[in-house]
Amino acid sequence: MNEVAYATALVLAALFAWAGAAKLADRRRTATTFAAFGLPAPRLLSTVVPLAELALAAALVVVPRLGALAALVLLVAFTIILLRALARGVQVGCACFGSARAEPVSSVEVLRNVFMAAAAGIVLLAGDPSAPGLDAVILVSTGVAVAALLLALADLHRRTGHVLTVDLTTGPGAARDENA
Repeated sequence: MNEVAYATALVLAALFAWAGAAKLADRRRTATTFAAFGLPAPRLLSTVVPLAELALAAALVVVPRLGALAALVLLVAFTIILLRALARGVQVGCACFGSARAEPVSSVEVLRNVFMAAAAGIVLLAGDPSAPGLDAVILVSTGVAVAALLLALADLHRRTGHVLTVDLTTGPGAARDENA
């Protein structure tokens, strides 16, 4: 279990490093998003939050349990901010992970945070850092792939209102109007 937990810590570390670096790369957009979310001192937070995410990424690699605990705290805070924005009808993209999405925040970002919090929960089970074996890498990679697929399906549903539509009126098996 320790190898799976540490492999999960490495995945979370990569996600937080990506998020922090992307926010630092475009601090103006980050500050604009933070302001739209109603956060105080958005310019200051546009520096502090990404630096915290980068420090968190390092902590997940070096001291996984401490990093996981900090990740849970940060993810709960991020999720509360997203839920508040959703409740207020904020029409701004998340700018999470450097995204330039025009679509406003949605339940998809909340679901992503839930998946990341679940991963942090797994990391809490980690002991000292240890190189994960192939079986742990495969298991964690499969979990990441399933989470990515579920997020993609949730985003498809958000954009289109459905995940799969079957149109039986066209195509080779469709009923034909004999009077046409």
